[in-house]
Amino acid sequence: MTGRRLLDSLDLPTIGATLALTLAGVLAIASATLDQPGRTGLWRMQLIWLGVATVAALVVFLVDYHVWASIALLLHAAAVSMLVAVLFVGREVGGNKSWIVVGPARVQPSELAKWTTCLVLAVYLAHRGRGAMGLRQMIETGILVGVPMALIALQPDMGTALIFVPIYLAALLLGGLRWKVIVGVLIAGMLLAPVAWTQLKPYQKARIMTVLDPDRDPSGVGYQVRQSKIAIGSGGLAGKGLFRGTQSRLNFLPAQHTDFILSVISEEVGFVGAASVLGLFYYLFYRAIVAARSAQDRLGTYLCLLIVSWLAGQLSINVGMVLGLLPTIGVPLPLLSYGGSALVATLCAVALIVNVRTRRFVN
Repeated sequence: MTGRRLLDSLDLPTIGATLALTLAGVLAIASATLDQPGRTGLWRMQLIWLGVATVAALVVFLVDYHVWASIALLLHAAAVSMLVAVLFVGREVGGNKSWIVVGPARVQPSELAKWTTCLVLAVYLAHRGRGAMGLRQMIETGILVGVPMALIALQPDMGTALIFVPIYLAALLLGGLRWKVIVGVLIAGMLLAPVAWTQLKPYQKARIMTVLDPDRDPSGVGYQVRQSKIAIGSGGLAGKGLFRGTQSRLNFLPAQHTDFILSVISEEVGFVGAASVLGLFYYLFYRAIVAARSAQDRLGTYLCLLIVSWLAGQLSINVGMVLGLLPTIGVPLPLLSYGGSALVATLCAVALIVNVRTRRFVN
């Protein structure tokens, strides 16, 4: 496409919703770390990462998504190689060996792996032809998803690994898997649940039990959820005001600039503010579905829908965590939580959606 035509077809609503969410995240991070020694400058670092992510997203947007598709397997292999490297030379932070140190920055390869997994699955589905997916295709897509997922679980980062589940389920549905097979898989999963339970570590079991009984350990495993609920409830309808949240200012709320950033938002701008943030997410997903419907080929359609499954799945898990409906497993809120690698990967994912939408008229 010519530069002029590219600009005329630009998906401004999607870009606007994404920009609004990222700026809201910077503001929330600034508030959450205002009185935290050693963290008061994190919002500035997030702005720097936003600049880096914007440049990366611009590159992803300017290069036709078919070009990205042509090197999808190579990119996915590179992401998997980085995940292997993390296990040997990665830096351990908070019990997880998830980061590779590059100069002054820490890079989290698992975030790149989400992006490449969506890309390589879209290519696979587009090339496999029409018709219902069989056992062989289930296994092949399972390998594409399962290899990075297993490597991330070995770090161990079970929260990030769990994000690959909705991506895989979306791939199966888009591949035309029969409902009978899906029901069979779900039943098999339920039957194997007791076996999986025996493989969990004590702290993982404790987090699951806290969901079923939130008051069983209010000063231990249940502390995070308890403080999150207090923050959300105290915000009421309109909130206490920006930079006036007591749960974050007094350091009662753990991981307030990462996993529980939505609790900070709820306390300071209330139900109205939190609902507005979620509304922006839903609008972003709607725009992605619009891009999928108007895509010029199946590759573009699959790409948009797989990215939606990633972001919507991660959003749902994070919201479930802060409300105490799901175990606390360390899943950040896309675009809002502090984290450079996550911001770069997510903006590049949105750039692919804009890429597909912008090139819908190309023959």
